[in-house]
Amino acid sequence: MSGSGGPGGLRLWVPLATLTGALAGAAAAAFAELLHLANELLLRGVAGHAVPGVVGEGGPREASGFPYPLVVPLLVAAGAFVATALVLRVAPETSGHGTDAAIHAAHFDPTGMRARVPAVKMVASAVLIGSGGSGGSEGPTAQITAALASVVARRFRLTYQQARTTVAMGLAAGVGAIFRSPLGGALLGAELLYRADVAPGVVVPALLASAVSFLVFGLIHGFDPLFGTVAGTGWEHPAQWLVVPLLGLLAGLLGRLYASVFYASAGFFSSARMRRLPRVLRPTLAGLVVGSIGLVVPGVLGTGYGTAQRALDPQAVLSTSVWLLLAIPLVKIASTSLSVGSGGSGGIFGPGLVIGATAGAAVWRLLEPLGIAPDSPAPYVIIGMAACLGSIAHAPLALIVMSAETTGNLSLLFPTMLATGIACLVVGDRTLYRSQLRDRAADPDEPRPGASPARGEGLSGPSVVGPRLPASGPPADRPGRPGRSRERSRRTGRSIRPGQRAAAPVPRRWTAQLYPPAGRTGKITGGAGAPAGRAGEPAAGTEGSRGRVGDPPDRQKKPTGDVGELAGRQQ
Repeated sequence: MSGSGGPGGLRLWVPLATLTGALAGAAAAAFAELLHLANELLLRGVAGHAVPGVVGEGGPREASGFPYPLVVPLLVAAGAFVATALVLRVAPETSGHGTDAAIHAAHFDPTGMRARVPAVKMVASAVLIGSGGSGGSEGPTAQITAALASVVARRFRLTYQQARTTVAMGLAAGVGAIFRSPLGGALLGAELLYRADVAPGVVVPALLASAVSFLVFGLIHGFDPLFGTVAGTGWEHPAQWLVVPLLGLLAGLLGRLYASVFYASAGFFSSARMRRLPRVLRPTLAGLVVGSIGLVVPGVLGTGYGTAQRALDPQAVLSTSVWLLLAIPLVKIASTSLSVGSGGSGGIFGPGLVIGATAGAAVWRLLEPLGIAPDSPAPYVIIGMAACLGSIAHAPLALIVMSAETTGNLSLLFPTMLATGIACLVVGDRTLYRSQLRDRAADPDEPRPGASPARGEGLSGPSVVGPRLPASGPPADRPGRPGRSRERSRRTGRSIRPGQRAAAPVPRRWTAQLYPPAGRTGKITGGAGAPAGRAGEPAAGTEGSRGRVGDPPDRQKKPTGDVGELAGRQQ
């Protein structure tokens, strides 16, 4: 991804980052307010249940009971039905958690995200999460602000490389604002695009945009850390350090489990049996189950950030059953996999933090009677948040910084680094976001080492997750439009050799296609003899990551418009 240095870069990126950051901050603030309003009107107003709050959103509060227990499952199901119906009717590409769609757009279609995406994603996610569906707010925010950045790139006719950086910058600014972690958000924009690499050209623009975004968001919602300023994190006993590797190991295992269960759930809801049901009913049925689970474990409803806030309080943890503390991370994995894996519009980033935080609180609860735990569960909670999500999202540095910024505490950087590093080793190449490329060598504009661009060799990276996208890059050639060369690829804008088949034009109508089955995120390979596919599809002649290259095109499965259809139909 292109850099941003030099005087020319300064003249370009300062105004562009300011505009993108301002839009991202305003959108994040609007989504946070809409989510709060939906929660007050639906889950609290209709079902009478108040989820626990966080310091940064008006102060911590206790969760209330269930005066109308039978209403809760019905409300969660109704919210999922309304949100899914809106998505399918107006913008199918906003199904699911949204982060994968934003990552995919940054790689392959930076100017193709439609202008309607922010509004639809904002309303649908607010309805689903506000009615009790299990999901986070960062994932929807990432797609909302990435779409705004894509519109900016399209309006200003940025080059393909500049547009890619702008979309990544928008993603970073949105997450940094709503999570009140501007530095962590900027680093996330550079790390989240790859599983084993970073995008250095994104860092400086993302820093500028994230700072402006946080300023705009803070002027509306305040500048307090999300979980407040956490104290009492001293390490008084040498044996306490021995727990850090254990936390890293546990966080890595939970991260792997989270990704596995999520994609297993997505595969189930896109299976042949579930495809007999209308698409709008799948999240609805999942909502019934999540609402029923929420009656037993209330902390799983909604974002769950209030549950992570309570995990920082020693009195709250000591007053909670050990078995309940051990169950919350597992139940949060299951409920999020149902709400979002079924095609609901919510995030999976925030639940990863909740899973790690509650796991850390459970470890502290087990060790506290032995006298080798700190006075507060806060150290284990902070370490668990960073290690669990940082490892499975392949953004360790960003999550280490985020865990410090959201708690206002920098004293735990070293143990957090140690635990996160161990968790990353446990996770390996498993990822929560399948649109991530492995490294920059897999970029569509950077040939693989040893490959000759002149021979027309194509892309190398995981198969596309998320909606099939219109062609990105330079404007596609269309009949009847003079002044445009016909000897350029419609998908990449590169010159094509005489006789080589160019990519077919892609209609502007989006087709939702989420979550391919695990183990089949193959390489996108468009070699000299292979016909290029549509943007967002694997080219003909590709298989999974351990498959063979060169199969005839008639053996390739054609994706359909159903949410997650690829997961049930690929061989």
